[in-house]
Amino acid sequence: MTTDFTAEAEQLTGVCRDIFGDESRWITADGYPHSLALCIIDSIYSTGSNYQAVINVVNEYRAYRRAQGGDADRDGTEELLATFNEAGGSAGWAELVNNRKPAHSKANAPLKAEVIRQAAEVLHCKLGYRTREDLHTAYANDESLEALKKAWLRLPSQRSGVTYNYLLILAGFQSVKPDRMVIRFIEEHVDLRGRKLTPSEAAELIKKVAELYPTQPRRLDHVIWRHVSGREVFREEEVSSNVGEPAK
Repeated sequence: MTTDFTAEAEQLTGVCRDIFGDESRWITADGYPHSLALCIIDSIYSTGSNYQAVINVVNEYRAYRRAQGGDADRDGTEELLATFNEAGGSAGWAELVNNRKPAHSKANAPLKAEVIRQAAEVLHCKLGYRTREDLHTAYANDESLEALKKAWLRLPSQRSGVTYNYLLILAGFQSVKPDRMVIRFIEEHVDLRGRKLTPSEAAELIKKVAELYPTQPRRLDHVIWRHVSGREVFREEEVSSNVGEPAK
């Protein structure tokens, strides 16, 4: 059953307007306009991590590809899978990016590197999505991206849909990544009468607030995340954007 968040959305909209004001002053981030590989890497490593650790992984991958004469910011699934082969598998790839973080905290958890490998393989071999442009072509035919969503949620520890939503954000879609910091912001500023929000409910609420604000859902999600994580929210005068920074 769908929850009606009308009252909560109105309350949160007022809070956001008070804190964030004119969206033209917000720091924005563009994700990875030409790299499905970096969209996959960033989305999988983003959960449960200090974001600097994610930036470090992305930069290690970029450096590796640069040393090969390649360009990580234009890599698709084919190039990403090739780096796993060169590294001798997921364990070697984790060493390559200097991050052996597991996908979850339970015993025998696969490495996040392994989840990335599986994700790239599914997109490349099963779905035929090899570039970011392929995702947008698929979206033109099916706005729900049902095949992609089903395949992604079957990956190890990805059932919640958080990283799926974030993949869409990084690839330029109007989605929302309801991570723990965004949910914390909602719970601190909205009277939920003791209930806990699920990630999907948090995403729905942010989308309603964005409509009322009005702004794009992914922009609102990003500015909330920056605020809660202690990062700068507003651009300095005369500075057009923070070019080169990955999305959250």
